[in-house]
Amino acid sequence: MTTRIVILGGGSAGLQTALALQKKRPPQSASITVIDPSPYMTYQPFLPEVAGGHIDPKDVTVPLRKTLKRSKFIQGAMSGIDTDSKKVTVDLVDGRTSEVAYDHLVVAIGAVTRTFPTPGLAENAVGFKSVEEASYVRARILGNIEKAASTTDPAERAKLLTVVFVGGGYTGVEAMGELLDTANSAVDQYPVLSRHEVRFVLVEALDRVAPEVGPELSKWTLGALRARGIDIRLKTTMPSCENGDCVLSDGETVPAGTIVWTAGVKPNPALDSTTLPRGPKGHVNANAKLEVVTDEGKRVDGVWALGDNAQVPDLTAAKQPAYYPPNAQNAVRQAVTVAENILASMAGEPLVEYRHESVGTVASYGIGKGAALIQGVHLKNLFAWLAHRGYHLLAMPTFTRKWRILTGWVTNLVGGRDETTLENMNDPRANFVALAGGVKK
Repeated sequence: MTTRIVILGGGSAGLQTALALQKKRPPQSASITVIDPSPYMTYQPFLPEVAGGHIDPKDVTVPLRKTLKRSKFIQGAMSGIDTDSKKVTVDLVDGRTSEVAYDHLVVAIGAVTRTFPTPGLAENAVGFKSVEEASYVRARILGNIEKAASTTDPAERAKLLTVVFVGGGYTGVEAMGELLDTANSAVDQYPVLSRHEVRFVLVEALDRVAPEVGPELSKWTLGALRARGIDIRLKTTMPSCENGDCVLSDGETVPAGTIVWTAGVKPNPALDSTTLPRGPKGHVNANAKLEVVTDEGKRVDGVWALGDNAQVPDLTAAKQPAYYPPNAQNAVRQAVTVAENILASMAGEPLVEYRHESVGTVASYGIGKGAALIQGVHLKNLFAWLAHRGYHLLAMPTFTRKWRILTGWVTNLVGGRDETTLENMNDPRANFVALAGGVKK
């Protein structure tokens, strides 16, 4: 009898779970089905380099159908789970709804950008969690620099050359560091512009930035970013940003041509359509074996959870209760444990617990700049930056993508940074619609 394994989510956790199962299982013992709204997985740690122009956007994506050759892929969004009948409801991309039966269900649908009902946010800001968003932010900043060089209005020029990041965690600091270098390099091409006109503002509600690298390197990062001219506002929020005017809680209003929202993530809201037991922050409850469990510790038969959408206990921590942070380092390792436990469950063998002590944290703030904490050793700038590139290149799935990224780095090293921005990428049909006599949407 074929065991039906269904994996919800094709991100780092879901993809690695499927790859591990494909590698370990006999072909006739199980069927593997991966369900995700997107046809590709995005390696998010490289998004800042996409924004910086060092990596081609498509090279941080992994096509799921091509990569998962021994699995079935369904492009669609989960809209319900019936744990009694063991069926998943899926809204397909063509508008139809389908039901997929399972014996083992892996919940790995990840997290989404956490937002607040801030006036003007939806109309004027953009997140930084997808390859499309990273590409858009890059094009937006370069396009605004082009416009700034053409305008004679000082206020408009200042606004176009101002970039506001909201959120000073890992993602925001890395992206801002890359984009500052990109913007400075771009303005050098315009005799009417100068670098001192470029303004980057980082708004952070906490009293520190990049807390993921530890207290010492977090403090160093703050000083390093300020030394590069970034205006960092700690213990500050942005109550509104209507018309691009960022009203800050410290009383200042900053008109910005680009607003990037990197103020954290939350579990995928698709979980709200399920009855899966969840923790106080909305994550799916899991035990150390990555089985989904109720608050009382009762297993939900055949359901597993991992990655950013799961609350997994960290049994290695000195102080309990403790839970693993939602990062790629844990997601890919939890994927191997889930695969092993599913196979062990099929064979009637004991399950293993997920235990992992962090190997450290690496962060890149632009070419030759960064911070890293590896096995208790603090690295700064060049060595940290090299560690970041080396670690994530090795972690990038598939040899093809590794090779494309590496050759892209070499090309940039030889040819220099490319600040070319393609106009109308966000609306490529605009000119044609106008010529055809239509009304632009």
